Amino acid sequence: MVFAVAGVPTNYKGKFADIFDWLRGMGLNGFEIQCTYGFKISPENRKIYNQEREKGIGLSMHAPYYINLGSLNEAVVARSKSNMKEGIELAKSIGVERIIFHPGGGHDNSKEGREKAITQLINGINEFTSEIDMGNVRLYPEIGGKAVSLGSLDEIIEICKKCKYCYPCIDIAHLHAREFGSITSKEILKAKLQKVKDELPDKFDKIHFHAYTINYGDKGEIKHLKFGENMPDGREGLPNLDDFIEILKEMNIDPWVVSEASDTQELGAKYMRDKYLS
Repeated sequence: MVFAVAGVPTNYKGKFADIFDWLRGMGLNGFEIQCTYGFKISPENRKIYNQEREKGIGLSMHAPYYINLGSLNEAVVARSKSNMKEGIELAKSIGVERIIFHPGGGHDNSKEGREKAITQLINGINEFTSEIDMGNVRLYPEIGGKAVSLGSLDEIIEICKKCKYCYPCIDIAHLHAREFGSITSKEILKAKLQKVKDELPDKFDKIHFHAYTINYGDKGEIKHLKFGENMPDGREGLPNLDDFIEILKEMNIDPWVVSEASDTQELGAKYMRDKYLS
């Protein structure tokens, strides 16, 4: 069981070396390292991560936003493959076993265009993962928040089926947003997770979640909401986190859940952790 925060919460004001004691004080035991602008971690922080992992902190890593294995630009794809190799070596150096990445965009958004981009992405992943020692590192393609982005639920499942080292990152808020508010009940969300379990039975036990509420519009994601915040028009913030936690328990999922609530990720993580243990 891991309940984690994505990066350093704005409410934390201390030294970075002390943040893990702060998290433990709230009952939290995970941290998703935000390498969203580059796979760069100082030697000092690498030492800290190794020490905290040995103390039981679950560490995952979010890859840079500019990774785009589904791009039409061959130079971007080649650079993305090289970047991912770099990230895998970095992850191995600090014992991180989960790298989360966005499948990408910039493709032809027709049905045929999306299929071509996903095939290219799958072939690219299988190519670069065959060229290096993956160790214990696994790659987690994440549900995309924008409707045009690669990373629908079906696309994530297909990638994980066809790539040995890929496992699903189900961002329930992104899924809700890209489907224009689809997750309006516990039953709907449970059915979507059951679909993942049915289609990826050999990988489901290592599933990774991002969970928070989200504001969306006619193109999908607009922004992450703060923990407990409603939509700008006053509608309830969804997906419902109580429903999500109940589903984890009903499906006997040993969770790895990362809160990405805007500026309040520790509050969301603690709430879900407490609910899970209640």
